Amino acid sequence: MNQRKLNNKGFSLVELIIVIAIMAVLIGLLAPQFIKYVQRSKYSTDVKNGQEIATVIQTLIADNKLKENKSDIPVSGSAIMDEAKKSNLLSEVPVSKVSDKNQFYATYDVKSGKVVVKIGEAASGSAVSQLYPELTGEYKDKMTE
Repeated sequence: MNQRKLNNKGFSLVELIIVIAIMAVLIGLLAPQFIKYVQRSKYSTDVKNGQEIATVIQTLIADNKLKENKSDIPVSGSAIMDEAKKSNLLSEVPVSKVSDKNQFYATYDVKSGKVVVKIGEAASGSAVSQLYPELTGEYKDKMTE
């Protein structure tokens, strides 16, 4: 019977509890940082999508496919995105990763080629943060945290 105990190569209950406690402490320390990085990446994706929308609109202006100025038009479902799809500039309309309620808005001037892209809640119809050409509002705050 003594030989059987000497050949026992498993872990004791105390060793397993210590390992589980160490893992719990590490998870408790790292989880908030991980969540913060995931949230920041969602904001970053929205900023990049806003820049892509601005590039598409500038390309359409340069190709003379946009004839009149528009102000604060919702990008999704707009004639601009239909034209971008026809011209193979965009495969699908970007959607916000931060919130389902957020929608991209664009303002552009055909003569100057100036494009402004904003994002805000679709229900209120107001753009809260500017994504292009300069980052402002909530998105600027979240990106610089």
